[in-house]
This record gives sequence, structure tokens and C-alpha cells, in this order.
Amino acid sequence: MSDNVISLQRGSTSARQAQEWVVRIDSGRLTAQERQDLQAWLAEDLAHPKLLDTHALLWCESARVTFPRLASGSADSAQPKGRFGTAGKGMPALTWLYGSKSWSLAALIALGLAFVFLGAPIRGFVDPPSAPPAMLTSRTTDIGQHLEVPLVDGSFVHLNTASTIQVAYSKERRRVVLDKGEGLFDVAKDAQRPFEVVAGATTVRAIGTRFSVMRLPDGGTEVTVFEGVVEILKGQTAGTEQPLRLGAGQTVTAQADKIVLQQLANPALENKLAWREDRIIFDGVSLAEAIAQVNRYSQVPLRIAGPELMDLHVSGAFSTADVPVFVRSLEQGFGLHVERTDEAYLISKASVR
Repeated sequence: MSDNVISLQRGSTSARQAQEWVVRIDSGRLTAQERQDLQAWLAEDLAHPKLLDTHALLWCESARVTFPRLASGSADSAQPKGRFGTAGKGMPALTWLYGSKSWSLAALIALGLAFVFLGAPIRGFVDPPSAPPAMLTSRTTDIGQHLEVPLVDGSFVHLNTASTIQVAYSKERRRVVLDKGEGLFDVAKDAQRPFEVVAGATTVRAIGTRFSVMRLPDGGTEVTVFEGVVEILKGQTAGTEQPLRLGAGQTVTAQADKIVLQQLANPALENKLAWREDRIIFDGVSLAEAIAQVNRYSQVPLRIAGPELMDLHVSGAFSTADVPVFVRSLEQGFGLHVERTDEAYLISKASVR
């Protein structure tokens, strides 16, 4: 056998089924029926989740090995083109044999990554002896984009516009670092491994609940709970201080020197999640706050040209995918003047004629 080929045995029916799931997942997002079938397969045998984890982590060891580059002219034919895109040229010629099919290292890595974001109810993250103790990866959304990200334990993260998360799971804990933007977290219950979201100097800890976390432009963090209870801690590591417990319907804004807690009615809670339907809703907020929210979805920033507009308040519902509609509403509904420059929309008070 060639030194640059790893052959996986097919003697075990369960192992073969796990390999087949790998292939199906890499071919694209699973349908609702396929996800039900996968959950049923995982529940059949306690060894199935471990098999799935083992194949997902295989790429970690493979990525450490160095192999000669493919010969010129053959690189393109070895590049997998699936839901993870086209691999770069010059990929090492490591091959995984499955039946009559062979997969390049790039495909193997893609398959491993697929399981990090697989929405399967795996209740233990099992590390093979040769694998590192934790698995780290990230996801990012562009301006105006939002994305649902399933995690390996059955939790989900719905990322809002211009957001980035780093996901690190191990046997001891589940941790997501929100580098920027906003995420809605739907956490699968696992009393043995609390779920933590780190946003700057604030850590949000939960066992099984639904909450959102947003990084604010001034460095603060906003946390809103929709179901269950979470704990808020200042600092990225748990200290001796008493955590703040937050229940459903409550929101907190955590700054460096203070914490502001509010109780929200159902309409206000629903408005906070309007972005999932590509909408943004304002109910008597200041113009400055409204513009700060709209700027999260706009390639061209909006700016207030004069201090006389700071006390103006606005209401309305707008599409996050059509910022110019919001701009026109400022002119037609609020009588403001908006000038488009090369760098921004400048908003000022309309001239009296």
C-alpha cells in the first residue's frame, strides 16, 4: 500500500454507516427527514456518537502530516467541490479510501468541520487518544447576512449581521466566544457541561435555555433571555463574585462600570428578534440609536450632521435588506434632509424655505 494512503476498515457495520453519514453530510445540508434518521441512528447504540466524533476529529491528526504536493496538472482533478467550496491548489496528496471512492485531505478536513456544526443530539464530545483535548473553529457573517449554525451537541447559534464566533468544545465545557456582532443561542441541556458565551469582559453561562448576546459599539454587552435562566459574570474566567441571574423576559446591558437590568414585555422581546425575518423595528427610540442599529446592516454608514437631531425619536418597521427605504422615510416621514456623499449618508435638519 502506498505510504500516503490511509485505508479505513469496513468490517464493522456501524463504522460503515458512520462513514456513509459523513459522505451524506458533506454533500450538503441535511433535510429534515435525514436529520431525523441521523438522530434515530445515534440513539440506536451508545457507540454511534463516539464513532461520529472519531471521524469528525480524524482531520486533526491528518492535518499535522506533511506530504509531497500533487504533480502539476493533477491538482485540479483532486479538488473537492462540495458545500465547503473548492480546495486550494497544491493540497497534500493524503487520501481516505471509502469503497471505490477516494477523498483528498481537503475533503477530509471539510468532513471533520461538518460535524462541528452538525445539529445532531450528541451528548458527549469524545476525544480519541490521538486527538487534541478541544476542537476550535469559527464562523463569520457578512454585513446584511444572518446564518443558523448547528453545533455538535444539538445546540444552535443564529448569527446576525457582521458577526464572528469562535467555538471551542471539550469534554469539560462548551464555550463560544462572540468576537463581534450578535448571536441568538438555543442551548441543548447538558448539566455536566455548562454552555458559556464570552463577549468581551462578560461571560454568560447556561445549561439549557434560549438567549441572545450582542457586542455594543462602546465595548459593552447586551444579554436578553427568551427562555430559562442564565448567569452573568464579569470577566472571562469565573471568579469568586456572585453572578447575576437573569430570567426569561429580562435584558441586561453590561458596561465596564455598571450593569443596567430591564424587564421587557412580549412585544419588545419579539422586536429584538425581528432581524431573523430581515426586519428591524423601532418603537420610540432616539434617532442616534436607530442609526446605530441600521448601520449594522448598511454598506454605506449613516451619520447625523448636527447635534440638534439627537433628541429626535423615531418609530417604524424596516427591511434590513433595503437600507435606502429607511433613508427615504427619514426624509418623507420625519422631514429630515439626507445627503449622499462618497463616504456616508449625512442626515441633517431640513432647511426652512
